[in-house]
Amino acid sequence: MRDLITSGLRKLVKSEERYQPGDRHAQIVSVATVKGGVGKTTTAVNLAASLAADHQQRVLLIDLDAQGHCSTSLASVVDDAAGHVPLSEVLLDDDGREVLDAAVSTAIDGLHITVADPDLADAEGRIGQEIGKELLLRDALEVTRTHYDLILVDCPPNKGDLTLNALVASDYVLVPTDLSPLAVQGADELLDTVMKVRRRLDHQLQVLGVVLTRVDGRTVTINEEVRETIDDAWGELVLDQHIGINTRLSQAQLAGEPIFEHAPDSRGARHYRELATEVLERLEQI
Repeated sequence: MRDLITSGLRKLVKSEERYQPGDRHAQIVSVATVKGGVGKTTTAVNLAASLAADHQQRVLLIDLDAQGHCSTSLASVVDDAAGHVPLSEVLLDDDGREVLDAAVSTAIDGLHITVADPDLADAEGRIGQEIGKELLLRDALEVTRTHYDLILVDCPPNKGDLTLNALVASDYVLVPTDLSPLAVQGADELLDTVMKVRRRLDHQLQVLGVVLTRVDGRTVTINEEVRETIDDAWGELVLDQHIGINTRLSQAQLAGEPIFEHAPDSRGARHYRELATEVLERLEQI
């Protein structure tokens, strides 16, 4: 009995912090949408890489999707992850672990990533049983955010508890969508979820913007019709920079490289560099 009480007391009163606070205060941005296949992970990965490499930001990319596509997309530049703590363990650990325990450095100066964790799929169900289930990621970033300028969270393509955790932990949400009706509907559902988070959880999450992806320059008439509908619905939320269809982006993902290393002069690289610049400008203006 004494051991049980002592163990509980240690969890309640920590005599030594695992990490000392840093001198930064990261802005946290969730990259989220309800529908998969719209370039969500491609956007998160290449945006993070450009912010670190081109803008000298200290960036953490959190792979909150159990599919682990961020790790796949950066496989050639991620350093040895031996000894890292899986993100699912960080979220469900009673000892108050930090996301820093799951962060791994990369060959890109200033960019860290949490690597693939298939156990996040099981964690989704367990999170629902936790007290304050929507606050787990926010709490695990308390010290972590003091070590970065920006934290990007690649969310699962749904409105489950992991995505809810990301939204509650974030200051902003970036919503990628292509121009297909189902993708646009999914983006609209995500924006509705943002409003519910603001209203029901009293969390002033802001929409950083909607970024149009997989834009096909050959279908000008269709693009204009859909874009007009989108502009009428979302107005200034739509970012100026869109991401065009570019086979180099898929090739870079297969090679496990950001587009800037795989094909630095490609249209995809140019689009994501310009997107990173626009994102930083919006963050400064908000």
